[in-house]
Amino acid sequence: MKDHVHERIGFREIDEHGNAVQAVSPHMPEPSGPPRKRASVNPFIVALWVMDVGVVWFCLWAFTSAESLMGSPSTGSSAQVNFMILSAVPYGLLGAILLAAGLLFWHAVQWQKRRPTG
Repeated sequence: MKDHVHERIGFREIDEHGNAVQAVSPHMPEPSGPPRKRASVNPFIVALWVMDVGVVWFCLWAFTSAESLMGSPSTGSSAQVNFMILSAVPYGLLGAILLAAGLLFWHAVQWQKRRPTG
């Protein structure tokens, strides 16, 4: 007799303390070893965090080097290079801030998914 009503009927085994034990089914073989663990760290997220720190470091380095070059006229740096650096740094810092905010939002969503709903 194969119908969907009788297929849902199942039994579960319990131990001497009343705790549920995984039943052994003749149709499903036992797993050969322990279950594989999922990697807890996403390598793409790690790469984005590293890139974010690199962008912040580069922007701060470019800003401080451009500021120091503007103070000393004998270094031979051109005003055009300083202008390009100082005009690009704010956008780099804005990008780094937005990337960090996006990553923090992603971490918050992942944390909410792992939390049991009660």
